[in-house]
Amino acid sequence: MQIFDIILDKNKKETTQHGSFDFPLAIYTTQISKNILGYISWHWHEELQFCLVTEGTVEFYINNDIVHLSKGEGIFINVGQMHQAKNRLKTDGSYICIDFHPNLISGFMGSIIHTKYVSPFIESASHPYCIFKSEPDWQQNILNQLFEIYLAHNQQEDGYEFQIQILLHQIWQTLVKNFFLTSSLSDSNIWNPRIKKMIEFIHNHYMNNFRLDELSAEMNLSKSACCREFKKYVKCTIFEYLLDYRLMNSTSLLLSTNDSITTIAYQCGFGSTSYFIEKFRKKSGISPLVYRKEKLKNRSIILETLHPKR
Repeated sequence: MQIFDIILDKNKKETTQHGSFDFPLAIYTTQISKNILGYISWHWHEELQFCLVTEGTVEFYINNDIVHLSKGEGIFINVGQMHQAKNRLKTDGSYICIDFHPNLISGFMGSIIHTKYVSPFIESASHPYCIFKSEPDWQQNILNQLFEIYLAHNQQEDGYEFQIQILLHQIWQTLVKNFFLTSSLSDSNIWNPRIKKMIEFIHNHYMNNFRLDELSAEMNLSKSACCREFKKYVKCTIFEYLLDYRLMNSTSLLLSTNDSITTIAYQCGFGSTSYFIEKFRKKSGISPLVYRKEKLKNRSIILETLHPKR
């Protein structure tokens, strides 16, 4: 299953429910080019995430770092880390994404597994991510186990939940031994709190006529300093980010409301309907109206497949 448009709250936290309360795990196959923006935009979540690249080369941005991963390589992204994913150069990258709540491996609150082997490492800012390549052996073993999880989840044979949970425990044990207890990443990997404040300001004002001088006054920085620092960390300009955020919010409204294209354009801060359509088409290759029709049609087909009428 692929999520084409990640729905976020005003703080960029992903609101997708990964799995269910009784088994909080979800697995997605992500083809980056199919996302409305042509990439996976900045977001974070409370779940642990493992990604395994299956095609092309993918650029993972985690906080201030950029990691290039090719087919067969993978990455672990810790809880609460701001991250995004893009295609590398002109490749069309795809990856398997495994998201699960820490409770799936930590057991009950206060258990020795939780207090000794999970909580200290997900609450620390020192280990935002870990890369897996073909060497050393422990990293290749994790890559193999991630693919086993993917297969088990797809086939869903009797007891597959046991198999997945056992594999996750083995992976986590390997990470504790070979990564958490042996490495320490520098503080430069911690997302700049000032950038989070800028992003929050953009999210709170994107629907209006956004002005850079208002942001600079809020941050007590000059306009040039705001632009320079934002681009350093987010890897795009403030107005590029603003445009993408407006487009992302427009996709949510297109699929969740019956509002007209004009109404949605103005709700998302676009100065005119024609400008909204122009920018939407440039990013997605189709107009907002066609996008709405195609996605709703696909959703109906999926629902009919899952719940056929009798």
